[in-house]
Amino acid sequence: MTERFSSILRPPTAVGRYTFSILAMVFAICLRVLLSPLFGANVPYHAIWAAIAFSALCYGVGPSIVSTILGLLAISFHIPGVPYTNISSTGIPGMFSFLIFAGVIVALGEASRRATARQAEAKLEAHRVRIQFEAFMDNSPGAAYIKDPDGRYVYCNRTAARLTSVPDLVGKTDFDVYPPELAAAYREHDMHVLREGKPMEFLEQTIASDGSRHDWLSIKFPLTDTEGRILLGVKSFDITERVRAEEALREARDQLEKRVQERTAELSAANESLRELSARLLLIRDEEHRRIARELHDSVGQLLAALSMNIALLRDEQHQPDSQLAKTIDESAALLDQANREIRTISHLLHPPLLDEVGLASALRWYVDGFSERSNIRVDLHIAGIDRLHRDSEITLFRIVQESLTNIHRHSESETASIRVYPENGRVAVEVQDAGKGISKARQAVLNSHGRIGIGIRGMRERVRLLGGSLDIVSNGRGTVVRATLPVSSGSAGNNVA
Repeated sequence: MTERFSSILRPPTAVGRYTFSILAMVFAICLRVLLSPLFGANVPYHAIWAAIAFSALCYGVGPSIVSTILGLLAISFHIPGVPYTNISSTGIPGMFSFLIFAGVIVALGEASRRATARQAEAKLEAHRVRIQFEAFMDNSPGAAYIKDPDGRYVYCNRTAARLTSVPDLVGKTDFDVYPPELAAAYREHDMHVLREGKPMEFLEQTIASDGSRHDWLSIKFPLTDTEGRILLGVKSFDITERVRAEEALREARDQLEKRVQERTAELSAANESLRELSARLLLIRDEEHRRIARELHDSVGQLLAALSMNIALLRDEQHQPDSQLAKTIDESAALLDQANREIRTISHLLHPPLLDEVGLASALRWYVDGFSERSNIRVDLHIAGIDRLHRDSEITLFRIVQESLTNIHRHSESETASIRVYPENGRVAVEVQDAGKGISKARQAVLNSHGRIGIGIRGMRERVRLLGGSLDIVSNGRGTVVRATLPVSSGSAGNNVA
């Protein structure tokens, strides 16, 4: 009702303001007429001043000036029915004094009107901003609220009110709303932010009415109100689904890691079994080579020797040296000698007897000499400070040299090769180098990645690995270097690394 009455007295148009100002002065003049029987001829100006002040307060400078002029005319000139005042006797000075006093009233009224208008505008703007703020906060995702330093809620949006199921949350603390253990955790987080004076994030929980747990990401930050008080602003987002998904993902990852570990253990056991089988196969192959070499040397060699002796007897008993039979006997004797040499070579290549009898150095010299004679490749052999090693180490080093020289003869197109056997930091090393065309980059990538490689290289690697050593193959356009190192076994038979 008051606002409606105020809107009537303060019309928005200029015509309305001037009209109401004139009506106010006419009312004041009529009031003077009604008061003249009480005051006689000198009726005071109170009603006139009141009308001028009312116009200045409500309608502004222009309407109040019009009201002042109308009042001055009413009290300065004789108007039928309007009583005289003492301004008639004072003349011009009285009129000026009236105008000055009226001007003061107009100035004061205008200042008051403007101040009131500014206050009303500020109040309206504040109300509009608050409506916009509440609309924004109520429609934004998550719960939002503000607390004072004592932990009492001074504002909460619609989501926060719905979350707590408390009709009027403002003025209450967390201890009035949540279980004590949760409220204590919230309060500790609040105080930590207020002490540090900077925004922080916390993972907080709430318990719903049905007993289910909800996880919230709460962003808490200090803020200052218009009175300079430090308040706490909070914005919380429900991340329950994300937390559940992360927990499910973590559980699935743990299960996967467990299965991977189990499979890894199974694969490790299978690999270990394969290594044991590989070692057993290598041992069996070496023993089979030794047996076959011994049989070739002992049985077949003896048979060939006996056959050679028989052919020699036939040759001695032949009385016609130029006959066809003598020629056939000579050719058979030559073929028999060649077969004997081939069998001896095969026997020694399968398992050189020198390796067991006098050691690695003599076996390598015998093999290098035979290889150079058969392949026409000049081989430089250098053995430094190596005495007898364990039998397995000697066999492994011999097979590495044997396989490397075979590869040089088949693939490298090199005319020379060099072999070095030497001690190195408690280990024994062997290097076989050629000056051939090298190994292609694609083939080197396969060798370095332990992919599909030849049986010979795989055998070398397996032999070296079983003895705890290492094998490296380096190649470029100027040749290839095969380098292997083996530990000097404590069980070696008379080993000595100088």
